[in-house]
Amino acid sequence: MISTSGLWEFLSSDTAFFGGPQSPMLSWLGSFGIMLFFVWHVIRLTIDVSSARRPFDRIRPILADLALDRGDVERERFTSRALVGFAPQTHHTASSSTRIDCDDLTSVETAMQKEPMFRQPWVQFRKTLILEHVPWFVEPRIFSTRRAEDIFTQETLLSHRVNLAFYGQLPSLVTGIGLLLTFLALFIGLSKLHADGHDIVGIQGLINGLAGKFLTSIVGLIAATMFTFVEKPMVFQLTKSHHAFLGLIDELFPRKTMEQMLEQLTPVHSEPGKNRAVPGKETRESFDGPRADSLAMPIADLTAAVRALKQGKQDAQAAAQRTTAELPRVIREELAAPLKELNDSIHDLTTLLSEAHDNRAQADMALHDLINRLSDTLAEHRISSDSTLPEDSRFWPRDSMVSMQGPTA
Repeated sequence: MISTSGLWEFLSSDTAFFGGPQSPMLSWLGSFGIMLFFVWHVIRLTIDVSSARRPFDRIRPILADLALDRGDVERERFTSRALVGFAPQTHHTASSSTRIDCDDLTSVETAMQKEPMFRQPWVQFRKTLILEHVPWFVEPRIFSTRRAEDIFTQETLLSHRVNLAFYGQLPSLVTGIGLLLTFLALFIGLSKLHADGHDIVGIQGLINGLAGKFLTSIVGLIAATMFTFVEKPMVFQLTKSHHAFLGLIDELFPRKTMEQMLEQLTPVHSEPGKNRAVPGKETRESFDGPRADSLAMPIADLTAAVRALKQGKQDAQAAAQRTTAELPRVIREELAAPLKELNDSIHDLTTLLSEAHDNRAQADMALHDLINRLSDTLAEHRISSDSTLPEDSRFWPRDSMVSMQGPTA
C-alpha cells in the first residue's frame, strides 16, 4: 500500500524539464514513451520495406533485359502485314521474330525459384501459361490466360513481410495514446482539488500546470504526423516496385484473348496491286505467304466440320420431331390387333360367366325340386307304413316302456 501510494505521488508530482512547463511526471514519461514508440516503429518499417523491396530489385534487371531483348512483339505482329513490298529488317528478325519464348520462360523460372517471395505464386502463374499452336516452321509463343496481378497480388507477396494495415493505423494509435495520457494528467490535477471550508485548495497548482498536461497530446500529434510523412513514401515506393514487376511479367507473357486467337486464325487475302516485289529483295508478302497458305486448309476443314456438325444436329432434331409426331399413330397401329383380341376375349369370358350363372340357377332349381319331391315321397311312404301296422302295435304300453328303459339305464 505504501509503495502504491508512493508511486502515485511520484507520477502525480509536477516537474519541469529543460525549462519547459510544469507537467505531471506521468506526462513526461508518456511523452518519452511515445517518442520511443515512434522511433522504434520507424526503424522497423524501414527494415521491413527494405526487406520486401530487395527481391523486386534483384529480379527487375533480369525481367527488364528479357523484355528489352524481345522488343515490341505485339507491334510487329500488327504491322508486319502492312509492310508488304518492303524488305524485312534484319535487326528485328534477330531480336524478336526469332526470339524463343521457351528460353525466356526457363530464364524467368530460374530467377523466380531463387526468390522465396515469388516461388509459390510463380507455380500458380505457370499453370495459366499456354503454348501457341503454329505450323512446324514457326516458333511457338507462350501466352497467359490470366493477368499477373491476379496471381502476384499485394496480399500474397507482402502480407507476411510488411504489416501495411498496422502501419496505416499507427498514427491514429499514437494520437489516441497521447489523448489518453492527457486525460490522465487532467484527472491527476483534478484529484488534488478539495474544499477546506469556504476555500478550494489546489486550484492554483491546477491552473499553473494546466499547459503542461497537454504535453502528451502535442507529442502524440507530432509523432503521428511525422510517421505519416515517413510511412506514405515508403509504401508508395514498395507499391511502385510491385506494379513495375507486374508490368514486366505481363510484357513477357501477354494475355491471350479470344479476339487475338480469332485474328490469328483469319487468313490474309492481299490485293493483286500490292504484290509488287522490290528488285533484288524478297517481298514481305512472299515471306508471309506460306503461313497464310498453311492456315487456309485448316480453316477450310474447320468450316466443313462445323457445317457437318450443324447439319447433323438439324437432321437429328428433324428425326426427333418426326418420331414424336408419328409415335401416336404407330402405337395405335401396333396395339389395335392385340386390343381387339383382348376385347373379344373379355366378351367371350363375360358370356361364359353369364351362361354358367344361368346353368347354376337352373341346377339349383332342379335340385330344389328333386329335394321337394323326395321329401313328399318319404312323407307319403311314412304315412302308408303307419297305416298298415296293427292298432295295438302303434302305441307302446307305459309299463313296458318303463321296463325297457330300466335295464338300459
